[in-house]
Amino acid sequence: MPHWLIDIYVLLTSRVPIPRMLFLFSVVTLSLFTLTAHHSAALSQVGLVLPVMCALFGHVAVVAVKLPDTLETFDRIGIPNASGKLLLIWLAAYAGIMALPSLAVAQLALTLAIAIYLALFVVTVYLFDDGGKVGWFARDWDEGQRNAANWNVIRLLGLILLNEAAARHGTAFDWIVAITLGAIALHYLMYWTILATHPYDKTTRSD
Repeated sequence: MPHWLIDIYVLLTSRVPIPRMLFLFSVVTLSLFTLTAHHSAALSQVGLVLPVMCALFGHVAVVAVKLPDTLETFDRIGIPNASGKLLLIWLAAYAGIMALPSLAVAQLALTLAIAIYLALFVVTVYLFDDGGKVGWFARDWDEGQRNAANWNVIRLLGLILLNEAAARHGTAFDWIVAITLGAIALHYLMYWTILATHPYDKTTRSD
């Protein structure tokens, strides 16, 4: 049997992890925006940006669910009093988000946040070879770890481009879709691409 047929079979039948937290963020954000879109003008009068508030509540839902795991990770890497520090960081971040004056500023802030995370990922995984310690992506891929990390970098760049495209050429709803459904689509595309390009030893496969 040709190797490319085996590759397609592996690609189509391999299990792709479900991004549960990304699904949670998307459901909460999209639902809130759909239910409250008619209040956009009222919120803008008091200095609040509806799409930003919806995304903020979506993130709060994710943080609430992931809090125990996050604290466990911080304890594992040796950060003392992690709960108090995280609470102060999140409160400061949420206060800053609520004070954003416009959707354009929020979109720019998201681009900068992804870019900072991308830089941290590159430094930690590529320069220090320490992605597994902090529980980042690609820690369990063994010989395919670098391959997976490469595609994660491409996914993060795709998120930046998607956010910028929605910010420059789309409506508020387009931006909400980009950061929710678009992010999910990029997640699955990344994993399918990893499976398709994983450097397994093809010489050991029998025809």
